[in-house]
Amino acid sequence: MNSIDLSLISEDAKALAMMLDGMLERVENVYNSYSMPLPLRRYWTLGTPAVDCEQLVISFIQMYIGSPGDEANLPTRCRDPRSATMQIQVSREVPTVSSSGRPPTGEDIQKFSTLQAYDSWVLLQSAAELDQWDQTGLGLGVIATVEVSEPAGGYQTTVLTLTAAVP
Repeated sequence: MNSIDLSLISEDAKALAMMLDGMLERVENVYNSYSMPLPLRRYWTLGTPAVDCEQLVISFIQMYIGSPGDEANLPTRCRDPRSATMQIQVSREVPTVSSSGRPPTGEDIQKFSTLQAYDSWVLLQSAAELDQWDQTGLGLGVIATVEVSEPAGGYQTTVLTLTAAVP
């Protein structure tokens, strides 16, 4: 990878990467507008990210020809809009059993759950900011859902699954 000069690649090929860069910035801005703390580790990737610390990750899942939510049962023209499905994930440390075997208190579990409820709200609210076709206006609409994963390895993740048009 170090020997590949990415600056020589056509601008047209960079649309998805540029979209993901913009999404990461917009999610950070939405969190800032709510005075919500975000983990320091923030990046985008393709596929399922490893959850090995607290982090904000945008992961690319798939891209298809058509507007968000189009049924894939009819042929489309290659010039039609492209849509991408991504997961915006905020992983946070979860209370776990202590080294002496004591479970976390109900108060600690609820305090953590409150933070995840805030994450769920802010992520779903961010969907409107992620529907961007260009700097001047809204996109073609989005499909957005929020869910929370099972705790694993001392972390739990709030996930916004979003399908939006690629500018």
